[in-house]
Amino acid sequence: MKSVVSAVILTFLGGVNSLPSYGLLSNIKPSRIELQSIVKDNHQQLMARVGTIDTQFYLKYGKTAYLPTENIKIKFSKVIQDSRCPSDVTCIWQGQVIIGLDIIKNGKQVSTLMLTLIPGRDALPIQFLDKYTVKLIGVSPYPSGQAIALQDYIVELVVNRN
Repeated sequence: MKSVVSAVILTFLGGVNSLPSYGLLSNIKPSRIELQSIVKDNHQQLMARVGTIDTQFYLKYGKTAYLPTENIKIKFSKVIQDSRCPSDVTCIWQGQVIIGLDIIKNGKQVSTLMLTLIPGRDALPIQFLDKYTVKLIGVSPYPSGQAIALQDYIVELVVNRN
């Protein structure tokens, strides 16, 4: 069986020593040589290697993940609704969170997906471009009674080829 190797690239502002705590597959740390080779101007790209397209990854609000073998970019662009029951409250309904992802293929935005996650239920995959599905695995932070700033949202996703 042939295995496909993908990479996910995350662009952010910062210096060589400011690796993001949210990273994509944050347990993979690039070497100093890799880091120096991907630093450009004031932008830095952190490349995390993914074994296959079926690997879960994290994406912070406003950031873009790149799957180079598929030439697809996925941007976490919207938090449409977050009505999840705060952790310090007893609720009749668990609530839900709905996010928007922009799908960019060959440099052109082809669609915006809306994914819903309801605590305690299995996530439903959403199909796009007729040959991929994306599933929302998790959204953090979990509400605790205080408003969550957009820039603090992080989603856990998995993209599969049909």
